[in-house]
Amino acid sequence: MAKKIIPTLGVASSIGGPSNTCSLAPAVVQASGYASLLDNAQLDWQPLLEVSNDNKKSLNFLHKQSCVISQFTQQQFEQQKTFLIIGGDHSISVGSWAGVMNHLPADASFALLWIDGHMDAHTLQTSPSGNFHGMPVSLLLGEAEHELQSCFPSQNIIDGRDLYLFGIRSYESEELVLLSKKNVNVFDIARIEKDGGTEKVLKQLIQSISRCYDYFAISLDLDVLDPKDAPGVEIRESMGLSAESLLAIFNDINFGEKFVGLEIAEFDPGHDQQNKTEKLVYEVINSIFK
Repeated sequence: MAKKIIPTLGVASSIGGPSNTCSLAPAVVQASGYASLLDNAQLDWQPLLEVSNDNKKSLNFLHKQSCVISQFTQQQFEQQKTFLIIGGDHSISVGSWAGVMNHLPADASFALLWIDGHMDAHTLQTSPSGNFHGMPVSLLLGEAEHELQSCFPSQNIIDGRDLYLFGIRSYESEELVLLSKKNVNVFDIARIEKDGGTEKVLKQLIQSISRCYDYFAISLDLDVLDPKDAPGVEIRESMGLSAESLLAIFNDINFGEKFVGLEIAEFDPGHDQQNKTEKLVYEVINSIFK
């Protein structure tokens, strides 16, 4: 049986976060021996998008980076090819989903499942750090200040009711206010445990999304996972999801033709231990593109 060919863009960028080694992730993943873990998929790597770490907190470079990424995702969506984006910090999302929104038919519905330890819904005004990787959700929702929102290369934003944040365990009050205003669906750790745990809640959520929408996609920030399972991330947060549980869910679900693409962000090789996170990246890819 021929393997599925997955168009893959690596974004070697750390302009949105404090770590420089986060930008090494795509090259490490591309050269990794763990590619042998892929059973039914073959990654068709495009030339790496390399963005200098000298441009941290540059709105100009965030805009340029986002435009290139959006051109890639839009092209794949137009050609009905399921894509993979490997970051880099989570500011890459500004481009990833703008490209999909640019080609989304007017009468079609699209849901984004954002699996993350953080809300990433700050603006320039509310962010304590000024780091772009804590802001992409505000741009996706069209709620950033003009100078920041202008970095989003699409006129079409995501309706808050079509955005699902899962695994949240660290955020500031300003982010919660913004998401509540936009009616975003937030599954924080307390809600997940109350409703039956990761495997039950996430599986039901993905199945519901795949039934109710014409298209859907996943943005996975690896810091959603417990640091013992994924030590190689930019910002570690204790008490995360179990990698075993996440993989079990992905392996058990047939993502089908409605699935547009997967984005994996915040792998930081400089913080990895025994290549645990590097291996996990390929386990995640294998579990979804099966």
